[in-house]
Amino acid sequence: MLGGTAAVACVGPLAVAQLARAPLPSRKSPAPTSAQSEVAEWENLVGASFLVGGEAGKAVAKLVMVERPAIDPKRPAGLARFQPFTAWFEMEARLAPAGQRTYKVAHPTRGLIDLFLGRGADRRGKAVVYALFN
Repeated sequence: MLGGTAAVACVGPLAVAQLARAPLPSRKSPAPTSAQSEVAEWENLVGASFLVGGEAGKAVAKLVMVERPAIDPKRPAGLARFQPFTAWFEMEARLAPAGQRTYKVAHPTRGLIDLFLGRGADRRGKAVVYALFN
């Protein structure tokens, strides 16, 4: 087993950069459940583009915000998520889905997802589309 700088010399510069940015695990904090980490994964995608299949065909939507409401201490423990959240997208209004039904949404790292999308108000030629993760 190699140690110290000899181990670093065996990997490429990209791997070294990724290792330098990776946080070390802490024994003090418990590992997040998949439901808790899901909102963080979506927050990391803010600014990313998604492909939405709507009534007008496929269109690009940009994830502009992920909103977390305050945690409700009375929220039933048996629900799919520890904390609900809303993902807000912006896209060209003429290509945006009508909303209030499930649409196919694609992203390179999330894959193909069936999301129930709502439609908010249009602003300056852009439509606001949202997905509620409860």
